[in-house]
Amino acid sequence: MIRRSRAIAGTLKYFSEFPSPVCIYMGPLPHVAIFDPEQLQVVLHSQNCLDKSVQYSFLRVSETLISAPAHLWKGQRKALNPSFGPAILSSFADIFNKKCVMLTERLGQYVGKPERNFYRDISKCTLDQIYATAFGCDFNMQQSLDGERSLDLQEAYMKLMAARFFTVWKYPEFIYRMTKSYKKELELRKIYHDSITGKMVQQLCVEENLRSSDEQKPTNEDTGTRKPQNFIECLIKYLRVGGQASKDKYPVRVGTQSSKEDVFPHVDMTIFAGNDTSAKTICSILLMLAIHPEVQERCYQELMEVCPEEDQPISYKDAANLTYLEMVCKETMRLLPAVPIMARVTSGDIKLNDRHTIPANCTIIMGIFQIHRDPKIWGPNADNFDPDNFLPDNVAKRHPYSYIPFSAGPRNCVGMRYAYLSSKIMVAHMLRKYRLKTSLTMSQLRIRCGLLLHISNGCQMALEKREGW
Repeated sequence: MIRRSRAIAGTLKYFSEFPSPVCIYMGPLPHVAIFDPEQLQVVLHSQNCLDKSVQYSFLRVSETLISAPAHLWKGQRKALNPSFGPAILSSFADIFNKKCVMLTERLGQYVGKPERNFYRDISKCTLDQIYATAFGCDFNMQQSLDGERSLDLQEAYMKLMAARFFTVWKYPEFIYRMTKSYKKELELRKIYHDSITGKMVQQLCVEENLRSSDEQKPTNEDTGTRKPQNFIECLIKYLRVGGQASKDKYPVRVGTQSSKEDVFPHVDMTIFAGNDTSAKTICSILLMLAIHPEVQERCYQELMEVCPEEDQPISYKDAANLTYLEMVCKETMRLLPAVPIMARVTSGDIKLNDRHTIPANCTIIMGIFQIHRDPKIWGPNADNFDPDNFLPDNVAKRHPYSYIPFSAGPRNCVGMRYAYLSSKIMVAHMLRKYRLKTSLTMSQLRIRCGLLLHISNGCQMALEKREGW
């Protein structure tokens, strides 16, 4: 059982004391909290609940996939979906393997040493992967100063955002802009854009490509078929068309020419949201394996069956065959969802059932953390780690919306398949080379809730080299 810190208990305590739905006040602002799978399914599939809540605007990425209003989001999702599709994901496997080999080699210096927190090592690797896959830039974030600088800036920025999220008097923009936090926010974003993402924008000639009227259509030399485009390529196409085409096709800034300044929020969204969630999830998986050595050994034996060669890369197909490891990943995300709460705002009435209707212009909070640990769904041992929760027979017995770490419905997380593939490959590389150990127990773990869910103890482990390495 994992103990909840006061912060997360204070945020979520009402979720277990009242039946869903329940009204929760944040200062003077009423929010309707939902933590029932059937009600959640209604909300997430409603066309009246596609807009994100005001809190998402604090991240300054209001015209991106994570928080754009529904009319803008629909065009973006259609344009950016191919950058996370199976065709391009299979090509990403080689990059994931390369970056994971670099990670495991770097971690060799800690073999036999006392326990330490491996979060920053994992986070630099996931950042390295994002730049190489989504943007096509190999900045070697694991070994360059840019990697350390990026994490420092991201952590400082997310801390500012979390502070505003939980400080209701800072919600009004005109008040927030008079605070030191706002000045610090501007400073952090400028430094990041000037020193990190600006380098990427320049290397990819983003501004020139936005102004170009001819769309590049690279082909695969072996097959002659068109190569799938990565995130930045799809984004440039979207912004270029959005600046020149009709509103009904891509409704974004019609009649204006997009510039590199329009690219930065989308890059920020991918890095700040994608990297931190991926790194925290992978750290949680590794920690669960270290705490449960019998589960770790079973994952290792499965890996040896699927990829028996010592230096064998883990292909897209191999990753799909690591079925028990996937159960472990899912169970970890059940107990420790990187995003414990989601929020939407209603554009019209939503009828939950015969008794409850949520009115228009209402903020809905969806308690993912609470649903994932509800004893009525997961049994009396809901707080325990048990990958068998995701055996096919057990999954079939549960409501499909009782497990939604990547949200669900039309506005679910576009990077879900990317996250599963990158997580499985990285964990597999770690298990192939090292035996993971920790003195922590489940009862000693402390979790807190900011913008994301954190393990306060960190990814505290020791590494033992496996035979043959």
